[in-house]
Amino acid sequence: MCRGRRVSMQFLDAEARRQLGFDQVWSRLKPVSPQGRARQHKAAAFEAKDRERLEEELDRVERICRALQTNPKVADNLLYFLTMVRDINGTLNRSMQGSTLDDMEFYEIKKLLLIAKEIQTELERLEWTSLLAPLDLCPECREALSVGQRSKESFYIADAYDPKLAKVRRERIRLEGLLADFRGSVESKIMHAAGRTLSMDGDITVSKAEPELISRLEAIENLAPVHLSAHSVTFALVENESMHQTRQELGQSREEEEACKQEIRGRLTQTVATSAPRLLGVLEQLAYLDIVLAKGRLSAEIDGVKPRLFHNSNIRIEEGRHLLVEEEVQQRGHTYTPLNVEVSAGVTIVTGPNMGGKTASLKMIGLLTAMAQYGLLVPAAAMEFSPQNFIRAHLTVAEIPKGLSAFAGELAFLRDVIQNSQGGGLILVDEIAHGTNPPEGAAMAQAIIEELCQKISITVITTHYPSLARLGGVLHLRVRGLERDRLGQGQMAALQNHMDYRLEKASPDGP
Repeated sequence: MCRGRRVSMQFLDAEARRQLGFDQVWSRLKPVSPQGRARQHKAAAFEAKDRERLEEELDRVERICRALQTNPKVADNLLYFLTMVRDINGTLNRSMQGSTLDDMEFYEIKKLLLIAKEIQTELERLEWTSLLAPLDLCPECREALSVGQRSKESFYIADAYDPKLAKVRRERIRLEGLLADFRGSVESKIMHAAGRTLSMDGDITVSKAEPELISRLEAIENLAPVHLSAHSVTFALVENESMHQTRQELGQSREEEEACKQEIRGRLTQTVATSAPRLLGVLEQLAYLDIVLAKGRLSAEIDGVKPRLFHNSNIRIEEGRHLLVEEEVQQRGHTYTPLNVEVSAGVTIVTGPNMGGKTASLKMIGLLTAMAQYGLLVPAAAMEFSPQNFIRAHLTVAEIPKGLSAFAGELAFLRDVIQNSQGGGLILVDEIAHGTNPPEGAAMAQAIIEELCQKISITVITTHYPSLARLGGVLHLRVRGLERDRLGQGQMAALQNHMDYRLEKASPDGP
């Protein structure tokens, strides 16, 4: 028999992310820099083989979380510095490709290095240097961008970069001074004659109703009428031959100055290009710092705890809370019931009444496992788990592929999971085989469960088929259900208030 080729499974596919509510929770991370937000969007879970890296990540997040719970403003300085970090990946890549950078780009590179230095100092002050490796402050690059600078935060091409530039710039300033003096001398005469000066364009307009003023302006040397209208006369500054020559020399001087500056920009670009890989590394480190701080802030907001890593395949959660379900329940004015659960490799069957919280139990197990494996603290009193290779979920809110019935969509999901689940993961199935008639559904579900019992994955299934809970090799959990002794006469409308959603291990002869 030809079997489908097994493929490596993505840790958490888009449908599982949606069903479990992971995307909504992950979107509550609020990195403050462009690099941090980009890293958030492309973030991946820690793989099962990366236990040590995951443990280190959870340690860092826990440290930030506890510090924030003690002092909510402890990270404010770091966040302020991170908000000023610009995304200059494109600039650095262009430098390595040989494109000459402009002055604004040099300024942004220098600013990055100054911010990185401030962040390193703040990490040392907080004794948080374990959050990331020491930042490479590229002192030679910063020094190259600081030659002759009066302000350590600014950037401009100073005379100190090149004696030739200094000489050309002095000449340009001298020529500009000559032209400014020429204009100033004419303007002083205009001020004396008309009480005002030339416009930015070098002209002045007066009314024909003031013939004496017109006569006084006509008498001023190097000022001539350039436009007549029915009601006014416009005079403009007219440069003499000497000033005309000065302006030509100024144009040449400016071209020489710009050529010198461009040559210096080329040399500085080469310096930046040499340091670019290290600078890109700094940007990556700051993006990571932004994300780990965001994880710490979210973990503090949800009063999260650090999951402990098992070396077996169990998942144990004590008083776990699904954040979105909890919020929805509280918005309706009810009290959310945290859940205790422990599941292991093989199949766990969960039974209980409709509206008894079975689906919410699956979502809680899946969400907390995903959060933990993405390096977040979890909303629970305690959690112990073994990192999974994948999480797959088919809940009653699942989207059915186009052209398939609900039952066919479920079978397609189970077929893919069974074929590709050899690596060990978490499989969550809500109301297995409920989309067909009960006898056929129960028989189909039994065959699937017997197959899944042979896998090393953790499978949790909810069902209304009582026969499935009596299959050999499965763990049977049940929702405690209605607290009948607390349900008084006339209280049928308040059933939800007397429902006990906690899970307990069912007795062998129990329902």
